[in-house]
Amino acid sequence: MACAMGWGMPEGTKLTPEQQEFIERAGLYFAHYHLSRIGGRLLGLLLLTDRPLGIEEMATTLGVSRASVSTNIRVTADLDLTEQVGIPGDRRDYYRFSPEAWQRGLEVRIAGTLQLRRIAEQGLAALNPSDLVASSRLAELVDFCDFTIEEQRATIIRWQERREKLHRAHPPPQQDAATDD
Repeated sequence: MACAMGWGMPEGTKLTPEQQEFIERAGLYFAHYHLSRIGGRLLGLLLLTDRPLGIEEMATTLGVSRASVSTNIRVTADLDLTEQVGIPGDRRDYYRFSPEAWQRGLEVRIAGTLQLRRIAEQGLAALNPSDLVASSRLAELVDFCDFTIEEQRATIIRWQERREKLHRAHPPPQQDAATDD
């Protein structure tokens, strides 16, 4: 049941060439943001599916080892981009794309910016009061961090409002209760 490029989906489902291209492009995109290419491909695959997938199924579909899928799916789950779900009576692990992935990405950026702000404050505290150039640079960095954090928090609020409108207009399909944690 393999399709082009040696990929195949168990249970008779096949990826189209367009889907394969999407998955590859997702892998390349996320690799630019320090996720492995396989991790990005996993995200691409899960974006296309309407049900949770098991590690074996993802490995077969992407033509990679189970170990690689297992390692990379844990990274995506740690980043809250995917979530592990269970199926009653089945001891295997299944994963789906996290409904909070985009918001979580902004929250991670906020946390990183807060860390940078703390470093800048530490630099300010360590300065000699006569070092006006460095003091000015670090004060600007603190202000930039504050500005960025405010903007990202505002973006999250706007995204939540927009997402709520979208879901009212086009309700997402209900997740099968059997796959919830």
